[in-house]
Amino acid sequence: MKSFLLPPSAFCLGAAAGLALFCVTTAAQPYPGRPIRLLVPQPAGGTMDSNARVLAPLLEQALGQNVVVDNRGGANGIIAAEFVARASPDGHTLLYTSNSFLNNQLAQRKLPYHVLRDFAPVTTIGKLPGYLVLVNPQLPVKSVRELVELSRTRDPVRYGSGGIGNAQHLLGELINVRAGAKMLHVPYKGFAPMITALVGNEVQVAFGAPTTVVQHVKAGRLRTIAYTAAKRWALMPDVPTVSETLPGFVFEAAWHGMFAPAATPAALVARVQTEVAKALQVPRMREHLESGGYVVVGDTPAEFRRFLESDLRTLTELFRIAKIEPE
Repeated sequence: MKSFLLPPSAFCLGAAAGLALFCVTTAAQPYPGRPIRLLVPQPAGGTMDSNARVLAPLLEQALGQNVVVDNRGGANGIIAAEFVARASPDGHTLLYTSNSFLNNQLAQRKLPYHVLRDFAPVTTIGKLPGYLVLVNPQLPVKSVRELVELSRTRDPVRYGSGGIGNAQHLLGELINVRAGAKMLHVPYKGFAPMITALVGNEVQVAFGAPTTVVQHVKAGRLRTIAYTAAKRWALMPDVPTVSETLPGFVFEAAWHGMFAPAATPAALVARVQTEVAKALQVPRMREHLESGGYVVVGDTPAEFRRFLESDLRTLTELFRIAKIEPE
């Protein structure tokens, strides 16, 4: 007797209504079916962690499941990103990360994933127009011009970053190249230890998102001499932009965004994006981001991907200008 196997779809086309109903139910499992893990690639207490923890309960209300913020710091965000890249593409494991995620693609020779191949962009949470340029109060400078001049005569003026190839490293090298400064780069394992080093005068210069450093500035532990955005920050209107000293120098500091594993169905990605975009308009979420200097976004997955592709091209050129070689 000849035997053969029917394709799975044949069972769903059977005459039995019960069988057909079973097939439809099985094929369309409700989402989310269990708690969602939102990985943040830094320890608790940082800007990404703070933003994610305001966002998480809003998503819980919308999706009807717990959203657990899972802090996995280390390796400039690579540990958390690799975990998500390898996770089941079912929408239950997501990554909340920043532009360092994209920088790593150029800064690391052997990255265990590719940011545009192994992830599905969900949405941009927000964009930070600029960084504050910070100095230890013991450094006798009150402007970018004075900093540049001092770096040429004092050996060395050290600037810190949260790791090789991240935005702070890139910004410091661009100031060196475009202004003729001679600052020495000192990388740390994350933003928090870098700021601790700056307060302790291990390094004399650093760059930080406004909300993460404003308390140190107000307490007199740090001094801010400039802002890298195109316009002055409304909450510190007396702080000049870098472009007021170096015409045309604008450095858009950072963005925060959400990603899923690459093979996540488009419908699930769209569902998450829709709920995140709605949550970003809730007053307490919007106010939280804007008080930190962020511009709220919430774009579509396709728009976010186009932005990433464009940003990666720009970063490639900046790495070339700053002569940053991958490790």
